[in-house]
Amino acid sequence: MRNSWIRAWIAAVGLLIAAAVVVRNRTSMLLKVEEPVMEWLLDGTDTSIWDGAAIFSRNWVLLLGTVILAVVGFVLDRRVGIAVVITSVFARILTSLVGGLVGRVAPTEGIDAGSFPSSEVVNAGVFWGLVVMMLWWVGAPRLVWQIVLEVAIVITLIVSVRLIVSGEVWPSDALGSTIVIALSLITAAVVLEANPPQLPTKTATDNMAAA
Repeated sequence: MRNSWIRAWIAAVGLLIAAAVVVRNRTSMLLKVEEPVMEWLLDGTDTSIWDGAAIFSRNWVLLLGTVILAVVGFVLDRRVGIAVVITSVFARILTSLVGGLVGRVAPTEGIDAGSFPSSEVVNAGVFWGLVVMMLWWVGAPRLVWQIVLEVAIVITLIVSVRLIVSGEVWPSDALGSTIVIALSLITAAVVLEANPPQLPTKTATDNMAAA
């Protein structure tokens, strides 16, 4: 399984490089498709309904949540706690690096270049993805972490749509952000899978209860 994660990571790296090259060198081609879409979205559209979705990607929410996940990881396995921190930092560094190299200008004037990939989408996606992975790692029932996975996907989509309709990112920026999210979460998956939690077995628990 570990080799599968590594192959997936390499594939994601290739996709990110290809996407960055296209965005940087074929901007005019992308704009022919995306500019009409953005004009339609921003033409008199009331985007205030999406403002409440910002809570899912606020820095303090993500920071506090990441700290909680890291602490839980440290308690169960120090390497997993470190992996949570490294994954979050890696995602931010990679986003900044790719954004600086591509230097794409956001749809709305006055917003700094670097909308590809979107740091807000990446940060939100990585955090909620880590929540799902931690539930899977500690052995939560399949139904539980699958439901949380669906919720995490919906939250990431909502954050992406909010940024698109507010003119902060292009649709392709949101798509590029998902590649960075995948890269980051695959990195964490390799560590989590290699270090299963040392939880009490059912037999040990039963023996303690009998005693």
